Amino acid sequence: MPFRGGLLAYWQRQSCLLDNCVHWLTGTNSRTMLYQLWENVGVLSKDLPVYQQPYFMQVEHSGETLHLWRDLSRLRTDMLRLSPSEAPMIEEFIHLVTIYQGTVVVANKPIEQYTLWQKIKLLFAMRKIGKVHRKYAKMSIADYAAQFHHPLIQKFLTTYFPVHYNISSLFFVFGMFTSGNADLPAGGSRGMGERMVSRYESLGGKMHTDWEAERIEIKGDRAVGVRFSNGQMVEADYVVIACDLHHAITQLLPKEHWDAYMQEHYVDHPEKYPTYSSVNLFYKVNHLTHMVPEARILDINALEINGKRIPTAFVKHFNYEPSFAPADTTILQVLLTQYDDDSAYWQQLRATDYPAYSAAKKQVADAVAEALEATFPELTDSLTLLDVCTPATNERYCHAYRGAYMSFILTPYNEKNSHNGRVKGLRNVYLAGQWLQAPGGLPNAAVTGKFAIQRLVHDAKP
Repeated sequence: MPFRGGLLAYWQRQSCLLDNCVHWLTGTNSRTMLYQLWENVGVLSKDLPVYQQPYFMQVEHSGETLHLWRDLSRLRTDMLRLSPSEAPMIEEFIHLVTIYQGTVVVANKPIEQYTLWQKIKLLFAMRKIGKVHRKYAKMSIADYAAQFHHPLIQKFLTTYFPVHYNISSLFFVFGMFTSGNADLPAGGSRGMGERMVSRYESLGGKMHTDWEAERIEIKGDRAVGVRFSNGQMVEADYVVIACDLHHAITQLLPKEHWDAYMQEHYVDHPEKYPTYSSVNLFYKVNHLTHMVPEARILDINALEINGKRIPTAFVKHFNYEPSFAPADTTILQVLLTQYDDDSAYWQQLRATDYPAYSAAKKQVADAVAEALEATFPELTDSLTLLDVCTPATNERYCHAYRGAYMSFILTPYNEKNSHNGRVKGLRNVYLAGQWLQAPGGLPNAAVTGKFAIQRLVHDAKP
């Protein structure tokens, strides 16, 4: 099916729905600005069920287990039980996660439309985070985890995000989850997409999902329309470009409209702005799983991709979404983290040797299935492979830069820059999408879409 939400993607295989996006959604706390935005576009409502996981993930090492519980006091107790000698570091970790629970995601209007007093109030609300963020935004996850000595705690900190992310990114995610602001709306990616489409069409909007934009037609300092691959030309008073930013500047816009942000991130210093993606595998289980946790770091003994060993993966089940699979069965999803060189490997392999590409995917799927059965004996002879998608899949269907599904990695060595959402030299063209604000994701895609319309309305005033 043509995707109506870019990387908010899902599809059908063997009577199963494969959800390739939503693992948790920031903004499910009704007291936040982001919740109000999700409510406005139809994603969330007071009547919509929201699934609250008791823990974010489970990690195991040498027979010991640690959960990232929603209840921080329970997490503290478990960490202290594991390593009582590291009590000061554990207490500091819990304290930092608590501070990041207060992160304010600005979603009401662009910062440039804030009054001076509104900016002061925002800075005051973020004052506690600001003090610690200046330190931890400059420290990698790997360096922070190395301060602990217990191997399970180190694994707990280093196996969800790429280790060269700054540690403040992990504090943010943990803070959102433990504060009840990162849950799972009913229906997953399909439910989110369908509700947004319904909301849009109820307001008079029309969807054309089989049209691919080829270029923006420009006269002088204004866009006059969009030309599509089917030969259609649609005239427009205003244009909002909401696709992948790299695709936009290399395919839709002439080079004279690139700005310093685009030049810095994509041309001059792309090495300073790494990304990551994943190989995603989906398996059908011919029964409901009981041994597999809701979300677990899976150890893999013998798997290499692009000449690199892949020691762990992230596995989750969809028991909480019974409509995703036939009765008394469930779906497992496994994610293997991939980096820029891995993405290039998959794209090159698919382009030059498709049989080898298919064989590589099968090799990965077999190794992961073996690890699943070894870890969870109840899965033995119960798994059916439904699909494997790689970074090349993301690039093929969504023109995703480097096959990534998130924006640039926030490392300790690059600045967290945001784009102003405008196109240089064009008065009526606006940008939206996750690549304008790190670390990207669904919230930034929605927020920048709202900001694009607010900028348009502001500029349209007589």
